[in-house]
Amino acid sequence: MNRVLEVVFGLDGLRPGDEGVRFGMTHDLPLWVWMPIVVVAVLLGVWSYWRLEGPAKGRLFLALSRGLLLVLLAALAAGPRLMRENESTVRDSVVVLLDRSASMTMPDAGQAGTREAQLRIVTGDPVWEELAGQHDMLWLGFDAAAYELREGDLGEPVGARTRLGAAVEDALARLSGRPISGVVVVTDGRTSDAPDARLLRELTAAKVGVYPVPLGSERALLDLAIEAADAPTSAFVDDIVPVTVRVAARGDAKAATEARVVLIDAVTGVELDAQPLESDQWRDGVMEVRLVARPEQAGPDQGGVSRWLVRVESRSGDVIETNNERTIEVELIDRPLRVVYFEGYPRWEYRYVKDLLVRESSVRSSVMLLATDRRYIQEGNVALSHVPRSSGEWSGFDVVVIGDVRPDVFSREQLEQLRDHVALRGGGLVWVAGPGSTPWSWASTPLGDLLPFVSSVGGGQPGFSANATPVTLQPEAAAARLGVLEMGDGVGEGVGEGWLDSLSDASMGWPVLRWSISVDPGAVKATAVVLASSVPTTGSGGVTPCVLTMRYGAGRVVFVGPDEVWRWRYARGEALPERFYLPLVRLAGRGSLSRSGRSVVLEALPGTGGIDTPVRIRAVLLDQSLVDAAPQAVEVRITRKGETARTGATIKLGPEGGGGADSSASTRGGSGGQTASYAASWVPGEPGEFVVETVDPLLASAGARAACRALAPDDELRTPEADHGLLVDLAARTGGVVVLPGELGRLAEVLPNRSVVVAGEPEVETLWDKPVVLAVLVLLLAGEWVGRRLMRLV
Repeated sequence: MNRVLEVVFGLDGLRPGDEGVRFGMTHDLPLWVWMPIVVVAVLLGVWSYWRLEGPAKGRLFLALSRGLLLVLLAALAAGPRLMRENESTVRDSVVVLLDRSASMTMPDAGQAGTREAQLRIVTGDPVWEELAGQHDMLWLGFDAAAYELREGDLGEPVGARTRLGAAVEDALARLSGRPISGVVVVTDGRTSDAPDARLLRELTAAKVGVYPVPLGSERALLDLAIEAADAPTSAFVDDIVPVTVRVAARGDAKAATEARVVLIDAVTGVELDAQPLESDQWRDGVMEVRLVARPEQAGPDQGGVSRWLVRVESRSGDVIETNNERTIEVELIDRPLRVVYFEGYPRWEYRYVKDLLVRESSVRSSVMLLATDRRYIQEGNVALSHVPRSSGEWSGFDVVVIGDVRPDVFSREQLEQLRDHVALRGGGLVWVAGPGSTPWSWASTPLGDLLPFVSSVGGGQPGFSANATPVTLQPEAAAARLGVLEMGDGVGEGVGEGWLDSLSDASMGWPVLRWSISVDPGAVKATAVVLASSVPTTGSGGVTPCVLTMRYGAGRVVFVGPDEVWRWRYARGEALPERFYLPLVRLAGRGSLSRSGRSVVLEALPGTGGIDTPVRIRAVLLDQSLVDAAPQAVEVRITRKGETARTGATIKLGPEGGGGADSSASTRGGSGGQTASYAASWVPGEPGEFVVETVDPLLASAGARAACRALAPDDELRTPEADHGLLVDLAARTGGVVVLPGELGRLAEVLPNRSVVVAGEPEVETLWDKPVVLAVLVLLLAGEWVGRRLMRLV
């Protein structure tokens, strides 16, 4: 039948019986309208022949023919046609945002290792092929901005910042006007640009949910880092060498229960020392640890340089291992320490100091008892024919010890030579106080500047005095930092383990020192460091400095206030006096130790901060000769690392406490108004690494440098911890679901199908204009005309 209709109507487009093809009208009238039309057409046909004369059957036939013609004309006027609806389905899209920022390098993803490795495991899951069969997929990488990813090439995660909100907004703009099933975000949640309220309202209105796949660890894992490792640049073989290590912890510092800092010989791999990181010692996420070593031989490199590694180890895991190690170099001098000791009379302290110098195999000593008439008695293992009388003769000694001897046994020229030996050639000077002359008689001599305190303070009060009551000693923090006053037995030979509590216990009797010098705290010079203080046994009086050290030029001065350390022999024989004096003598002869080995120290704090955040630039003068020069300001230059000095900015540091706009609110020292520290604030205007160095002519030879780093406010590595809480909140507020990396199969279940069926222009083939229709009309008209002729109605 369909084939007949095709032939009759001459159809060449739509055909009856084809899928989706149906018959219809251009003006589609309901059935109840067609029924009156048919009735009226028939009635008109009957009426038109009702009163005419002729055979009844003939007139009825003609009336029906006319009615049929009228019905056909009405049908043609309605526009008969064949039509097929043209509908198409627009598939929805799934946006996949992959985090390509530098925080992906954090190794806190469990067995996967880094977050980047975890992300690549996620992107290789077969669920994506399943989703691609149901949705169009748009893969975008993002850090500071979103960008399309080439197939099979994710690139490296190097973005300096993450802007999640901007990435989601960019994805919505790319698919504007198209149905979106959801936005899948594979990220650690760390972002400087969380989706704001406007974007959340837009997502909610469009019913587009965010489906985060969180990477990394939900809790902030511990990251230990060595911020600084400070050690002397040179030391004697068989010397106690202290290494001060500054360890910083990001995350829960108290979680580092099985962490320790170790000192390792880089050549042999031998562990020289180790200290645990005690959980109760953290202060604002920072801990200072002191390690000690006693090298037995010089290093293998030319010049005897030994390379040591300082490493922090943690069994509980560490997020970033690249910041766990520092290398330090120490020049080891393999020869005996050369000491000359001048004393005025054979007091008990002299006998013990002389004996330990003679007995110590690593020391070559010359000892002279000097009288006012220039006569002397000589002891020691190296004989002297006379007191040194030239700079060359003084240079034969690393350390000069001056006991309770009158200054007039030396000529003024000899004292000036000794002062220059300390200041210019790095010699050491040790004062051992006594009730006769030291330090009273020395303040007005050329060596007066080498005392670590001034002779008087405000109001003409003396800067020092003999203690009125017996005292005991207590160490200060600087002693441990410089590796002295280690009185414990220790594990290694000659290496102590801190101060003995019994030495500060007056009830035991033997630790009590019946004579000692006490120094007024206000008289201590700006660059002097207190190693130990005296504590009165009777409870009257306060704790006052007693053992001090100070840099002077290239050398170092040590002042020993007690005259009765020999009394400690009642406890352990010669061991305690030896552990007290020998490290102090070695300290004086070491040349440079820790930060005190430099004449100037530059600090830039905080070492790492954001742009537009003030950096405090501070210069500390550690050399008393520089302090005595009293510079009005210290000039420094700040340059970007790797650039020439011409491009740097020069600023002047003012005295701290000077009241300037950039000066600190604190002052330093009590040496008659002298200042040892200068400071100013500098604000970096752009991110980068910067170097600060002194350019002041007075300090140019010091070569002091400091470094600081300015990060953009949204820099990834400032806080690389994952932020899963933000992802959970984002999913909840947009109607999405958090999908864990191990449950990616859920994506096929939770992502909705938002595909849209779109109705296009239908295919139409009209029937009213076909030849067969015209033929039927002509046939009906001709039939009626013929009938009328036959019935003679015309």
